[in-house]
Amino acid sequence: MRLNLKLNASYYALGFLAFFLSIITRQAYAQTSPPQQLIVHTLSASEISLSWQAPQDTTSLDSYVIFRNGEQVATTQTTSFIDTSLNANSTYNYYVVATDGLAGNSQPSNSDSAKTLANDDNDGLRNGSVITLVNLRLQDVCSARSITDVPAENLDTCLDKVIEAFALQEGVEDIRAFVARLRRQEDPALVNLGMRLFHSKSLSQNNDTACSSCHHPALNCGGDGLSLPIGVNADNPELLGLGRADGNTVPLVPRHSPHLCNSALWVDSMFWDQRIVLEDFRSDPVGLVSTKDIRTPERNVTQNLKNEVDSADPLRLLIAQAHFPVTAAEEMGDTTGFDSPQSYRNHIATKLKADWSDEFKTVYGSEEITFMGIARALAAYEATFLFIDNPFFDYVGGNRDSLTEDEKRGALFFYTGAGCSNCHDGAFFTPDRTRPPLYPQIGAKAVGDGNNQQQFRMPSLLNVGITAPYGDKGVFATLERVIKHYSNTHQSLVDFYQNKETCDLPQFQQLTAEECQAVVGGGEEYVLARSEANGTIDAPTLNFTEQEIAYLAAFLHTLTDKGAMAGSNEIKALTPPRDGGPDGNQLDAVDKDGHAL
Repeated sequence: MRLNLKLNASYYALGFLAFFLSIITRQAYAQTSPPQQLIVHTLSASEISLSWQAPQDTTSLDSYVIFRNGEQVATTQTTSFIDTSLNANSTYNYYVVATDGLAGNSQPSNSDSAKTLANDDNDGLRNGSVITLVNLRLQDVCSARSITDVPAENLDTCLDKVIEAFALQEGVEDIRAFVARLRRQEDPALVNLGMRLFHSKSLSQNNDTACSSCHHPALNCGGDGLSLPIGVNADNPELLGLGRADGNTVPLVPRHSPHLCNSALWVDSMFWDQRIVLEDFRSDPVGLVSTKDIRTPERNVTQNLKNEVDSADPLRLLIAQAHFPVTAAEEMGDTTGFDSPQSYRNHIATKLKADWSDEFKTVYGSEEITFMGIARALAAYEATFLFIDNPFFDYVGGNRDSLTEDEKRGALFFYTGAGCSNCHDGAFFTPDRTRPPLYPQIGAKAVGDGNNQQQFRMPSLLNVGITAPYGDKGVFATLERVIKHYSNTHQSLVDFYQNKETCDLPQFQQLTAEECQAVVGGGEEYVLARSEANGTIDAPTLNFTEQEIAYLAAFLHTLTDKGAMAGSNEIKALTPPRDGGPDGNQLDAVDKDGHAL
């Protein structure tokens, strides 16, 4: 009996000890915060990179443990890791756990996945743009006269024929290899400097405007959500998107802000009007990286690029582009009073020396600040806006469940009946060439800008679902309205002005009828005259049904990379901490309700 009592007492003691230890362990486990914002990227057929943010509430962190497909594969003390020796054309899922000598292991980070390239034979020098001149008819592909007549069970078979005819699998692999090459060449320190500069108001003349004033990561894939941008002298420089104003009825910036997403994928030109362009690029294969000289609007910038930037530098078009917004009076700075635009750029570089020398020395090894150094850092940051992973590419890769029935019908109609693929071909969905269709014109350059044949570059459709409003003047608020425009272009132009659609655009809804007409300016007369001169009145019309328009819009939304959407880890990583920056002049943006972007 005594022995049993002693044994029972021992069991109770051990049980209490185990219970006590479990409480301590759970408390320790809860005290270790997990790593934040894990992001993974494909680097090659055998490599995937991982990066994450350290926990903010631990001071005794030992290391991080990397898990691949649920199994521990590595340990590191840094916040990045490259996983190697992977199988080609395979998807891997990752999460990371923080280990703390005092507090124990953390909960897992968020998980993220990536797919390795099909092979390493692709040099990554083709961006997926092509001009295939394929003319597929729905009747030939599916034996149907209407997209609504195609049986649901036949959609995959019909789309297989489209994928083969347009060589979409090859195109997707080209663009994935292109992006992987850019990822391998990234310099984190240079990218971080570029991010700080991009969000600094110190690059503007009045210290009130940053590059991100019109191209913020959290707005429309690196845009501003407005039809026409508001640059300098905003009433509230920190307010971006709807609600941003400068007291002018007609915005001073004459063209819609292009979004930044995938800007590094362009291989021939920059800007709507291609004023940054490779020499004689039209003689080159579409979508292929070239080492030809860059032509810019300024002779000295053109020469400086030739002297200081290697012809094989993947950033060179973006470096060239970065020279010009800072010298646009309505965007960031007025060069009046300076000997030349380049003198003004030198002034900007000099202005930074007092507070930015340490940052430049960390990256370049010298405290000297030149505008070329500024431009290179800006380009490096902009080049990280790479968002090409989307449901349609998954479908092309063999995942038949990545699209809904309506999305499949939209894809089939896009390639076989709507005529969209005549211009938006390949995996980049643009040939990097100019477009013939007319768009309504409004704003400061409503007359004489944007409607001459072949004047503006055709945009890529990747992430088009989150980049509204659309067109070189931001005149269409929805994809459905854009599609309707192509259904009958001349009638769409007439309707736009007769129905006073400018007044319905979110940016201008608060204007009076008279003020709204001021925004239109002479656009109506000019555009309709151009339409008649170009023969648009007599051009064949497509006359899409409402159902066909809905199918096309559904498909276009499948081209969106979820990482490009506001609030994603990728977008958070592209936004600097709200600490004022090196000189206290960082743009810490808010929306019209005062919420941080």
